[in-house]
Amino acid sequence: MEPKCVIISAGSFPNIEIDLREGDLCIACDAGFKYAQQLGILPDLIVGDFDSAKEAGPDVTRGIEEIALSDPDRIIKLEVKKDDTDTLRAVKIGLSKGYKKFYLYGALGGSRLDHSLANIQTLLFIKRNGGTGYIMTADTMLMVAENETIHFHRGNTGMISVFSLSEMSKGVTLKGLMYSLDKATLTNDFPLGVSNEFIIDEEAEITVEDGTLLITVFWGQ
Repeated sequence: MEPKCVIISAGSFPNIEIDLREGDLCIACDAGFKYAQQLGILPDLIVGDFDSAKEAGPDVTRGIEEIALSDPDRIIKLEVKKDDTDTLRAVKIGLSKGYKKFYLYGALGGSRLDHSLANIQTLLFIKRNGGTGYIMTADTMLMVAENETIHFHRGNTGMISVFSLSEMSKGVTLKGLMYSLDKATLTNDFPLGVSNEFIIDEEAEITVEDGTLLITVFWGQ
């Protein structure tokens, strides 16, 4: 199995286990370290300006400070004034180390809608830099498709939606879903692809020939 980069950010975090295997890279972003603590995970790296870590409570701040003293190479301190979000910087680190598959936890929700939108844009950054990224929650998965076909195995249940991130996404074909499309054009100002459904005994297939789609899956709903 291809090694993956797991990034734990500081948004809403469900009661979910994270599967880490030998060769994987785990990065906690700022107050995302709190979630790593809760799961008993010592991240390979802790990245951030650590503003939100202070808000997360003394246990989080103390934990980061102790690691900074005992294992300083595990800490990457960022400036408060920067272009990259903590999550984007973690992605750049993962890419620089050769990782191509990224799983982002704690990347949605929380008190900042703008951070959720920034993390969706980060999925596109991963895609355009040769990787594949997934935002994960307990029951939701987000990913980006660009000029390609995405397959889903038989047996899936739940809702699936596709949105055009580009101004137009041309040649959009949906197969094996409740509502099909054949070489349609989706635009970023009309949500035609919202609220589709898996058909449990069919393999679903999403194709976009020219453009960029955000795919949102709500498992088992």
